[in-house]
Amino acid sequence: MALPRFFVDAPVSADTELVLDPHDVRHAARSLRLKAGEPILVVRGGEVWQAQLVRVSARAVVARALHRTDENVGELAIEVTILQAVAKGQKLDDVVEKCVELGAARIVPVICERSYASAGTAKIERWRRIARSAAEQSRRRTIPIVEAACAWADAVGRFPEWRHVLLAYERAPQHSLRDALAQLPALESVAIAVGPEGGFTHGEADAAAAAGAKLVSLGPTIVRTETAAAAMLAVIASRYW
Repeated sequence: MALPRFFVDAPVSADTELVLDPHDVRHAARSLRLKAGEPILVVRGGEVWQAQLVRVSARAVVARALHRTDENVGELAIEVTILQAVAKGQKLDDVVEKCVELGAARIVPVICERSYASAGTAKIERWRRIARSAAEQSRRRTIPIVEAACAWADAVGRFPEWRHVLLAYERAPQHSLRDALAQLPALESVAIAVGPEGGFTHGEADAAAAAGAKLVSLGPTIVRTETAAAAMLAVIASRYW
């Protein structure tokens, strides 16, 4: 059984004591029911350390780092950014969780013409907590970045930053995703763009294509906005694993 892992903010070295993040305390003490003396893994800056719990209470959990491990899995060989249109309810919670589990490096919530939900500070902070928890549970070595929300026009202006952008679009031709992935150079960064419940408008799709994005189809069916990014990311992950 895999050891529980927790990201820590303080520098790690052998025999140092580390205080877990307050959001991890409830999970460690109440959900996992961990006790002092039990082994865990702590992660910082992509490095994984074997550690032992020293004190466990409802208010604080302290561990002592023992030694670095040689673990080198948990990250894709390609950096993937998710440009996800803000959607109603808790749909973005699911997008963040599943995309982090599948290896996304960055998630950028975007406001599109057909977006009907907001993305204020409280939501961004919640999505960051979800990303941290999902990264721990899926054995990631880094916590993916969840950025503040931006307008679609601003996201389009950043396309050169990601070099390759694949935009999920129901009007794209058959096999377009397969063909786009075949042309994707190895180990370069890529962004996946997914629209809101009503999809991208023609103007938004045209602007993206003019900026260099490839419009791709996910198949013969129409998938929900909270499904599309994970589906595309799974295909990319399978290619680079």
